[in-house]
Amino acid sequence: MHERLHLHPVLRPLTQRRPTPEGYLGAVRALYGFVIPMEPLLGAEARGRTARSPLLAADLRSLAEDGGGQPGRDRPEPPLAGDLPRPATAAARLGCRWVLDGSAHGGRAMLPHLQRSLGVGPDRGAAYFASAGIDLEAERGSLKVLLDRFVTTEDTRREAVEAAGATFAALERWLDQLREPSRIADHDRPSPDRDPGA
Repeated sequence: MHERLHLHPVLRPLTQRRPTPEGYLGAVRALYGFVIPMEPLLGAEARGRTARSPLLAADLRSLAEDGGGQPGRDRPEPPLAGDLPRPATAAARLGCRWVLDGSAHGGRAMLPHLQRSLGVGPDRGAAYFASAGIDLEAERGSLKVLLDRFVTTEDTRREAVEAAGATFAALERWLDQLREPSRIADHDRPSPDRDPGA
């Protein structure tokens, strides 16, 4: 699943040899649309973790400005994912956090390539991939403390693994929806059986 997501057409620009600015922007918008609604679901298990939503929002503003546009005017706000896991236990929330943290940490490995190929950087459209201002080592330590506290039995390990899998699956569904914008728009359309004038 992890490898398939890296190769998904929406995220593929992040690892292409010659990524385009438009492809990069599309990937950032996709991540924004997933991370923004996912982070609040971590609840208390986000303790010791820095939210990535502000970094993605800053990246979108920077990319809009670099493109000569006005944030929020020339391009609409990115859509947000709605089909997300609903982790009900601490172990499940930690499974979701493990996926989000792993994605953010992996961004640092991509950063040098993105800097060379697109001219982005921590203060210019790639704060998310740089984990700008975030102590990743401290975050990993806080996650380990929580895992050691709440994921200690066969049942809780299963909850964490299943939640991680559900998060990966939700991200893939979200990327698939972005490839077919009509699937997102359909959620806002009236039912065919409904009288628009009613």
